[in-house]
Amino acid sequence: MKARLALLFAVAAALTGCNEADKGQQSKTVGWFLDHRGELAATLQGCSDNPGELEKTPNCVNANEARNQVTIKEMEDALK
Repeated sequence: MKARLALLFAVAAALTGCNEADKGQQSKTVGWFLDHRGELAATLQGCSDNPGELEKTPNCVNANEARNQVTIKEMEDALK
C-alpha cells in the first residue's frame, strides 16, 4: 500500500512541468520546503489560488512534492 501511494505521488510530480510564470523568482528545493513548513503552506496556498498560471512552476512543483513527502511520512508514522 505504501509503495503504491509513493509511486502515485512520484508519477504525479513527474508529470508536472515548468513554465515561465515564476522565471524571475528563485526556485526553492523540496528539501528547503521541508525545512520551512510555513513557506511550504504559503506557497501551496498561492499555487492553489492560481493553478492555471502557477501549477507547473518550479516552486509549485517542489512544494507539492514536499507536501507529498510530508503526507507519506505522516502516514508511515501513523501505521507504526
